[in-house]
Amino acid sequence: MNPRFRKFKNDLRTGWATVRQGSAETVDQSLREIELLRLKFELYQVGDQIRDYLRAAGERAFQLIERKGGSVLDDKEMRVLFEKVDQLKQEEARIRFERDQIKEQ
Repeated sequence: MNPRFRKFKNDLRTGWATVRQGSAETVDQSLREIELLRLKFELYQVGDQIRDYLRAAGERAFQLIERKGGSVLDDKEMRVLFEKVDQLKQEEARIRFERDQIKEQ
């Protein structure tokens, strides 16, 4: 086989391998970015839910204070709202941890 043809053949193989590797890296980066965007969207959703529950707790506390019928801390609905907020804060921490793991890669 002609040495020039062999060199051309090897260069072509090397070039295709480089293209395939670059394509694979680009796909991996794209998947990471998509996952980061998904997690960012989830964080926004959880943050909105936390704000909604805290707003509801504030409204409930205001109603209880206006009625002067009982303690705000003894109200069952208030405890349920704060439990939901605590659960959502744990979910938020989990999502942030996942996001940080992806960013480290």
